Amino acid sequence: MSASPTACQDLARSVLENISGLNGTLNGTSDDVNGVENNAKVNETHDGHNDKATTEAENATAGNAEAVKQEGSSSPVKPMDERPFSWLQPHALFVIIMVGPEGMPFGIQKDFLCAKSSYYRRYFKDKAANHESVEDVVELRDTSVDVFGHTQHYLYNGQVYPDTPPDYEVLIGVWKLGHGLGIDGLCDATIDAMIEYRRLTNSIPATALLVQVWSETPEGSSIRKLLLSWAAEYMRASEDRAEFANSLPKEVLSELVVAMSSLDATPAPAATPTPPVSQEAVNSARQGWHDAVANSDGEQVRPAKKARYSDAGANGAKATPIGRKGPGRPSTTGPKAGYKRKYNVANGEVELTTSKKLAFCDDLLTRMLSGPGFWTRLVGPFRDPVNPESDGVPDYFEKVDKPMDLQTMRAKMDRNEYADENEFLADMNQIFNNCYTYWNKKSPMWQACERLQKTFEEKYSQMSKWISKMEGQEPSN
Repeated sequence: MSASPTACQDLARSVLENISGLNGTLNGTSDDVNGVENNAKVNETHDGHNDKATTEAENATAGNAEAVKQEGSSSPVKPMDERPFSWLQPHALFVIIMVGPEGMPFGIQKDFLCAKSSYYRRYFKDKAANHESVEDVVELRDTSVDVFGHTQHYLYNGQVYPDTPPDYEVLIGVWKLGHGLGIDGLCDATIDAMIEYRRLTNSIPATALLVQVWSETPEGSSIRKLLLSWAAEYMRASEDRAEFANSLPKEVLSELVVAMSSLDATPAPAATPTPPVSQEAVNSARQGWHDAVANSDGEQVRPAKKARYSDAGANGAKATPIGRKGPGRPSTTGPKAGYKRKYNVANGEVELTTSKKLAFCDDLLTRMLSGPGFWTRLVGPFRDPVNPESDGVPDYFEKVDKPMDLQTMRAKMDRNEYADENEFLADMNQIFNNCYTYWNKKSPMWQACERLQKTFEEKYSQMSKWISKMEGQEPSN
């Protein structure tokens, strides 16, 4: 059955209207969607600005924090409190000191330890950049418990020991620890304790301890000087001196020889001279010594070889008319015996005869052996003949063929055995050369010989002016 034309037209019109309405609805929906999208874009843009601002703020904050961090790291560490230590203040921080090979713990207030020890003051000042803990742990593994115990007793009580002093081994350890840690006053207090221990025991440290002190303490330290003086006294008084000397290293022995010479506090009495000239000349020579003019233009010489202790002449100076570098040769340029040399002094002439020169040598030798403390200190090691056993130099005569000393020269002068001044100078040079031959250049004996040679040569160079003074013909200014 077919539909009528009118019905078809109505159906078509209805479909068109529905389509039109649907399009409107779709357009409205599209507008809504576009509006939402636009709003979303606006919001997104707004949020983007907010996010950017937030990021910038965060970056700024981070930059400030980094700047503060860098500033803090570059700023100097606040120094430790350097106020004077007082027990009236709280001291809650402790240092645990692990002592000895087994690490025996000792606890001491940190402030107190730093106030007493310059070493720990520096140590904890360098460590101050790290945050402080309630305890700091340090180690003294090479220190015995006895040594640190007596050190701790001094820190708290000002005394090394409570009742009786410990033995030398402990006291030497306390001295070394006090020196190493910079504990004010401990080394001096330890020296006093060692002196007391010697008084109680009437003994000195064994050779092994002496050697230990020389290897582990600085040159010229108080403990070295003390033990050196004790060893020198022992060498002079003990029957076992030879065995004791043989047990010492050479560097210790050389210092010991110098120390022994300083024990001669009183100079030997002057021998009555019998010079090969008239007694009148000798008396006038001695009378005028202190008036002699100093430092003439004499040539100063020093031998190239080494010399030894009981072999130096009077003050360690340099003899003018001796060989330049040879071991004590008489000068070949000096006048021969009996030759008379004249010097113009002021308006007159002075004859330098052999007898006058020997009078000068006699007076100089007398001054060297019986002069004031200045001479005594210089000539001490070179005054008497070397005794290899008592002086602790058993191989001395294996190295020195012709020993010489000032007392031997005095005896030769008294017996008129010097024919001229050159023979006198040859013996003086022999003393110097023997010393430089036996001892090495770093030895205190070598240095003592250099001082003696230098002074002797300075005094000997004044011969001509001394003689002119004795002749009453002083140079005019």
